Amino acid sequence: MRPLFSETSVAAVRLIVAVTFSVATIFIDSRFDALTMVRQAIKTALWPVEQIAYFPGRVSSEFVNWVQSHDLITERLETIALENERLRTEQLKLQTLRAENAELRRLLGVKERVNERLLQAQIERLSNDPFVHRVTINRGLLAGVTEGRPVISADGLVGQVVVAYPHAADVLLMTDATHYLPVQVTRTRERAIAVGVGRMDRIELRNLPDTVDIVPGDLLETSGLGDRFQPGIPVAEVKEVIRAPGQPFARVIAAPLTPMARLSLVMVDLAEGES
Repeated sequence: MRPLFSETSVAAVRLIVAVTFSVATIFIDSRFDALTMVRQAIKTALWPVEQIAYFPGRVSSEFVNWVQSHDLITERLETIALENERLRTEQLKLQTLRAENAELRRLLGVKERVNERLLQAQIERLSNDPFVHRVTINRGLLAGVTEGRPVISADGLVGQVVVAYPHAADVLLMTDATHYLPVQVTRTRERAIAVGVGRMDRIELRNLPDTVDIVPGDLLETSGLGDRFQPGIPVAEVKEVIRAPGQPFARVIAAPLTPMARLSLVMVDLAEGES
C-alpha cells in the first residue's frame, strides 16, 4: 500500500513553507522594521566570533605593514648614514683646505715683509726613521733650490736643504740630532749654538756660562755666524734654564716656533744663491 505522502512530497512542502516564511519575514521586516531588535541581538552575540575570525587576517596585515615599515626605515637610516659620512669627508677636506689657505696667506705675508727671494714649496714626504728628522719638498734644482738653502715657515726657521734633486729636495730639520745652529738671544744678543735633540718640540743650548743672562720666554733667532743663515730669522722660545749647583755651565731648553710635526707648506730662501 503506497503512503499518502511520499518523502519527496514532504520535502517539497517543507521547502515551500520555508520560502513562504522567509518571504513573509523579509516583507514584514522591510515594511515594519519588526526584526531590528532580533538582528542587533544576534550581531551582539556573534561579535566575539567575528573578532576571532578576523584576528588572523588582522595580525597578518599588521605584520606585513611592520615589515615594510621596518625595511623602509632601515633603508632610510642607511641612506642617512652614507650621507653623513659623505658630509664628514667633505668637511674634513674643507678644513684641510682652510688650514692650507691660512698657512699660505701667512707665508705670503712673510714674503711681502722681507726682501729675500722666497720660493714656496710643499712637503711631500717625512722620513720613515723616527730618529732622522728630514722632509722632502716638491722643489729642486730646476726651481733654483741648491744644497744649504735655508727653509722657513710663517713662524720661523725650519731647517736647511741637504740634498737637491731636479724636481725635489731633502730638508734636514733643525730638531735633528745632527743639526747645529748658531743663534742669539733677541733680548740680550747673547750668542750660542742650538743643538737638535731628536725631538720635534725641543732644541737645546749647551755649555753656556752659568751667569748667562737668559730666562724662560726669551726668543732665539739666527745670529748669521757661519754664513749659512741670514741673521734675525726667528728660531725658538726658551722654556727652561737649568743651572745645577756647583756646575759652571747652564743648560737651556727651547721650543721651536715652527710646529715641525704639522708642517705642510714652507719657503726656501734663494737670496744667497743669487749673490
